[in-house]
Amino acid sequence: MKKYADSHRRSLEFQVGDKVLLKLTPQIWKRVTDRRYHKGLIQRYDGPFVVKERIGNVAYRLALPNRLKIHPMFHVSFLKPYYEEAGSSRAQQRWAPPVIRVEFEKIAEKILDHRVVGESNLNRRTDFLVQWKGESEPEATWERGATLWQFEDLVQAYKDNLTTRTSSDLGGLINDGQSKSLS
Repeated sequence: MKKYADSHRRSLEFQVGDKVLLKLTPQIWKRVTDRRYHKGLIQRYDGPFVVKERIGNVAYRLALPNRLKIHPMFHVSFLKPYYEEAGSSRAQQRWAPPVIRVEFEKIAEKILDHRVVGESNLNRRTDFLVQWKGESEPEATWERGATLWQFEDLVQAYKDNLTTRTSSDLGGLINDGQSKSLS
């Protein structure tokens, strides 16, 4: 039986510093994004990522960006070698999950408010009211928390300011007797 199972497996070994692509399963995708997609619409591989360390015979630790909040160790079956295409625009392109904006055209000045959208734990997310540089407060827009990864310092400053406020200052954040929670 082992002979037949091994006939469909590929023997891969990577060295420290090699570039690999990471297979995005629906379970990994749920941890990466706050939005649900049909599994046929999910990118199959993301990367390239650099191999930092080999752990045992079949596991590798990858250098993942901070925006991907997943464990950096993967079995070799989730990895595929990355071959850089010379002269291709795809080779220079850096992918981000479709939900996360690669970059904003504007610069965020400050975060004014937040709201929690969604009724169940599966589709609950936090949106922030962002005032953009050079625009007035009424022109502020609601942006998803996951898309503001470029402005993590502003989000953290807003959360810190929110926790230091007294209960009398929370008048705008109380909704039907329940305070909004940041996730």
